Amino acid sequence: MLKGRLANQEASSIPPTAKMLILSFVPVFLGLGFLQIVLGAWLVTVGFTAEQAGLLIAAQGIAVVLTSIPLGIISDVYGRKQLLVLGNLAGAAALLVFALTTNFLYLISASVALGFAEGAAVTTWNALLADLTDNSNRNRVFSLSFIMINVTTGIGLVLPGAFPALQSLTGLTNYTLHRQILLILGLASFISPLMFYILLRNHRETHNPERRWSGLTNKGTLAKLGFVASTIGFGAGFIIPLVGAWFYYRFNVSDSYSGPILAFSNILIGFSAYAGPRLATRFGQMRAIILVTGSSMLFMLSMAFIPIFALAAGVYIVRSALMNMAGPLMDSFSMSIFPAEQRGLVSALSNITFRLPNSLSTYFGGVILGLGLLQLPFFIASAFYITGLTAFYIFFVTTKRYAAQIASLS
Repeated sequence: MLKGRLANQEASSIPPTAKMLILSFVPVFLGLGFLQIVLGAWLVTVGFTAEQAGLLIAAQGIAVVLTSIPLGIISDVYGRKQLLVLGNLAGAAALLVFALTTNFLYLISASVALGFAEGAAVTTWNALLADLTDNSNRNRVFSLSFIMINVTTGIGLVLPGAFPALQSLTGLTNYTLHRQILLILGLASFISPLMFYILLRNHRETHNPERRWSGLTNKGTLAKLGFVASTIGFGAGFIIPLVGAWFYYRFNVSDSYSGPILAFSNILIGFSAYAGPRLATRFGQMRAIILVTGSSMLFMLSMAFIPIFALAAGVYIVRSALMNMAGPLMDSFSMSIFPAEQRGLVSALSNITFRLPNSLSTYFGGVILGLGLLQLPFFIASAFYITGLTAFYIFFVTTKRYAAQIASLS
């Protein structure tokens, strides 16, 4: 009976409200994708120092970490929809600040606001999608959300590639084009909170009718998830965020070549998440996570031995596609094994346990690449992947308890 219920997880269609909510997030992620280029590459060309650009990025990350846990508790106690709308209003306003000024103090404030917005999204989005779905369609909904985020962010990343042609056609300078696109995307981002308000205004949140925080009653399960996320996140940080730099050191390929490849791959591999629910139906959700994450690790490890840029880039795209299959399945799994009144905080803690170790190891990965040890990051990353996957198998796959929880919790 249990096996049959799990095997037919994907029978139900995606709820219309969930689908419209996902599509409503498109303007924000277009803006965030473009902002990544602005922070990472453009600001230093218009008078900002690399340290200032790094501080803007760091301010956002610190704000996410500091706000996620309290916002997660607020989400679980008072509901998701108001916090989601408020966070997206703050994010849209922050994007608009980047369009209207180059004053560093204002931009720091905007970066903190973006961190708050991300914290609000982290603690509400997955939990809200889980609340709107059940085990018959949750994997499909999380996969659609994952595709939307990757594709729209990727489009935002490649927008500057059209600027040379636009400069020729319009006579506008590169600086003016960046400012105008930031303004357009900033204004468009206000569509998202408006749509969230319209779609959720009649949505009743029943996961915590007494408006009390019950605390975490299953800390052991959260600790297990945290261990898996932190080991895989720590391992990935040694090379994945630095793969553009690795292409340069290994093949002498500049970001003018590797950047568009990585950006377009972000768009293309986003659609690979469609395969995740099918694998979950065939092999079971937990085994599918191990299958695609383990396969991704093997492709990542093989990059250390590839002598040709084109082949290495292709292998990296396959690796990323496999991880994109695992991402929504893991999100769906973590939401399914916790009750609705705890999902906001669990989502926040899951994000932190991956993000903090990942950020830390990226620094060490950069040091290793700087020493010319171009294979070592892949070996270290693979060792941590193996540790995390082994732990996931022992913690979750070898026991029937979590499969039963997935079947019983909606």
